[in-house]
Amino acid sequence: MFMFLPFLIALGVILAAITGKEKTSYILWAALLIITILSFIHHVTDPLSLSF
Repeated sequence: MFMFLPFLIALGVILAAITGKEKTSYILWAALLIITILSFIHHVTDPLSLSF
């Protein structure tokens, strides 16, 4: 649904790290980790309906 969000936050982490904003980069990295884990949990719990 919002698959651009992790990439956008990762870009923010990179830009914050390059500009020297250490605290901001750590906060964004933690948000990225949480969003990635929640997205993984959401998609892993859906069963696959495969019929061969």
